[in-house]
Amino acid sequence: MPMHQETADDLIRKIFALQRSLRCVTQRSADIGGPGVALQGVMRMIGEDGELRATELAAKLGVGPAGLSRHVAELEELGYVRRRPHPQDRRAYLISLTELGDSVLREALKNRAVLLQDALADWSEDQAQLASSALGALSDSLFTSIRRAPGTAGPTPETPYPNPQELTTK
Repeated sequence: MPMHQETADDLIRKIFALQRSLRCVTQRSADIGGPGVALQGVMRMIGEDGELRATELAAKLGVGPAGLSRHVAELEELGYVRRRPHPQDRRAYLISLTELGDSVLREALKNRAVLLQDALADWSEDQAQLASSALGALSDSLFTSIRRAPGTAGPTPETPYPNPQELTTK
């Protein structure tokens, strides 16, 4: 039986509330030091792939080339990423984290995890795993739906969004 309209409305409200809450936790972790939230997101995507083309990174992040270029330039200036010419395509370049960038990213993700653990101190491990599993299943279903939708600019098998469960283990 399909989901009722009221249930869909309630789920949307709760997803938006979760996004707002996560933004606050994420911002608090960025306030500890290091790159801001947006730059951390860019670094995380680069770190997951090791090295990738700027166009691939832009597609994964869902941003345009100009926005990505600004982020990459700032990260490069901070010493967190490096760009090198693509060996097979002179028009493109490959982006990767530097050792400093990898270290800063790991520390930022660790700080974020500690803040989340503190915020959910009254949760049991079982509750956290159940929530993680439910959120992973929800994300997987939404991403699968986006991939099937005709004419969308969503993720493709070549540039999928990351599995949210994988992000928590990095």
